[in-house]
Amino acid sequence: MSLQNNKTILLYGFDKNGDKIIKNIGKEFNIHDFKIIKDNMMGLKIKDILEGSLGGQLEEQDKSYSLDEKVILFNCLTDKQMSGVMKELKVKMDNMPILAVITKTSRNWNFKYLLSHLLQERAWFKKNNRDFN
Repeated sequence: MSLQNNKTILLYGFDKNGDKIIKNIGKEFNIHDFKIIKDNMMGLKIKDILEGSLGGQLEEQDKSYSLDEKVILFNCLTDKQMSGVMKELKVKMDNMPILAVITKTSRNWNFKYLLSHLLQERAWFKKNNRDFN
């Protein structure tokens, strides 16, 4: 299946209840492919996570890099799906996670690098009194 039309939501940092809430929201908008990113997948490229190509690249469980962050990455959703999912997340989530769209560039980054980039962006927005989500 091509990454270009594979409507997928990647989740990081949620407990089972959070996963379930997000999956239910996604299904309301005809999104049925969800992938969970675990701490030992930090070194994997986003495209490999999307394709399910995980073999041999998983890191040892590194709790030193386990972050208390929640992240939702969107792949190939339509504008209508994105706005619908985001509106529902604001209603159903206590704290908004970091939200990002996977781009042509970011699909070649490993998750650890993408996450550090997103954290830097969030810090910039907070410092400059801008709304991040």
